[in-house]
Amino acid sequence: MIATAADNPSSSTGYLGHPDFVMLGALPTSGRLVASARVLAGRIDTRALVEDNRRLPPWAGEGLSFVFRYGAVVSITAPDETPGRIDDALGRYLRDPAGMIEVETADISLTRHGTDRIGEEGQILLADGDEARLTLVAIVLARSVVLSRDEIAVSQAFDRIAPLVSDLRETGRTRAPVRQAMQLVGEVLAARHRVMAKVQADERPDVLWDNPELDRLYARLEAEHELDDRAEVLERKFVALGDFAEVLLNIIQDKRAFRLELAIIALIAFEIVLALFNMHWR
Repeated sequence: MIATAADNPSSSTGYLGHPDFVMLGALPTSGRLVASARVLAGRIDTRALVEDNRRLPPWAGEGLSFVFRYGAVVSITAPDETPGRIDDALGRYLRDPAGMIEVETADISLTRHGTDRIGEEGQILLADGDEARLTLVAIVLARSVVLSRDEIAVSQAFDRIAPLVSDLRETGRTRAPVRQAMQLVGEVLAARHRVMAKVQADERPDVLWDNPELDRLYARLEAEHELDDRAEVLERKFVALGDFAEVLLNIIQDKRAFRLELAIIALIAFEIVLALFNMHWR
């Protein structure tokens, strides 16, 4: 089974015809399930996945998997199954594959005619296994694991700028080359764009528009994974990194401008000396 967000009016579709996510496989019949969310790449070509005439291998659909355009995959399987083989099948659709795969897991139980809630130990208890509920769970887990990936990336960025901050504090200048500064700016902008524009971690999923009865479930899932708070903290860190990158670029530009001024002064002085020399020998 291959279904796209475009096949479901309650789901959103991406720009330029790219579906936001693709569903592969089928939900196991077990009442107890395990959801595994991981970030495989910076982007997954979900349009090619849908349009590709060659079918994925039959084993790729074990369990139910949600493949998100922004690089995350969420697989819902029976406890004794592993989703690793579908990751291999998706390899040709990955763009900017992740060097280190971030993974989050959650236990899901179908209570059948019960209520949607979060258990004391964080397990997700669903009234049933309908598509809208599972889609909502997958969206929240996908957003959470992407936030985890970017939280690590931001921490690494702060570690990288620590020596530069020490240089500024101790000597009043920095040895950072222009390329390093530009790379830092690029990484900050890319991570910020990923969270705010692609993942939209702080926005309500479109699936809720046609399923308002799931608002309470989303609120509980969002609170359990602290999506709003984490996105807000990340945004503040992005601003701080952006401010430092701007300061660093200004320092480097001022340094280059100073060197250019020295070169111009040296050139003028050389021309004066040359003119005096010519006047003396005439």
